[in-house]
Amino acid sequence: MEQELKQYMEEQFMFEFDSEITEDTDLFKAGVLDSFGYISLIGHIEGEYGVKFGEEALLGNVAVTFAGLVESVASARRQTAESK
Repeated sequence: MEQELKQYMEEQFMFEFDSEITEDTDLFKAGVLDSFGYISLIGHIEGEYGVKFGEEALLGNVAVTFAGLVESVASARRQTAESK
């Protein structure tokens, strides 16, 4: 999941993870994401990985870094699996 998501983001938002933009970089401050890109990314994640983010997760600062985003997806997947 991590590699696919990283590849999707690099292709969709036309950047590369490297020494300047790492997994811990705030993607909004780095200019990689804006609000429209964020909504597009969340839509991709929900469709691709079968998770739903609640309003709290979407409005929080959890998913501003790649590492935070991956953790959010993993957490949402665990919650989805537990609720079944």
